[in-house]
Amino acid sequence: MAVAKTGGKVLESVEEFKKTVLDSNGPVLVFFTAPWCGPCRLSVPVVKDVMKEFSSRLRVVEVCTDDLPEVAADANVVSIPTIQIYSRGEVMDTIVGCVAKSVLFSSVEKVLEDIALRVGDVGSEKS
Repeated sequence: MAVAKTGGKVLESVEEFKKTVLDSNGPVLVFFTAPWCGPCRLSVPVVKDVMKEFSSRLRVVEVCTDDLPEVAADANVVSIPTIQIYSRGEVMDTIVGCVAKSVLFSSVEKVLEDIALRVGDVGSEKS
């Protein structure tokens, strides 16, 4: 398993993206990047901080758009860095460009709250 600069897992195939992100039951943050991308390098510490803060509630993976252009195209990624947060195969939020830690933290917190509300709604329907 390759480890990304963020400390997350580098996804190396379309099948691995499908299994790790689209088929996952838990939330997954996907960092679309490339080695030559300056703003991507600036985003690494921000993604790393989010990974540390939310490690028990969110999985972080990295996709190199040079290596997996078809994954980026299927995810509608047209510019990097792009960060997408998935839940049960659905894109819950997309952030394009280099952003401040507070922006990414707020996005992750909102998505995790939305997921918790959905789970709560499903649980209340069973009652």
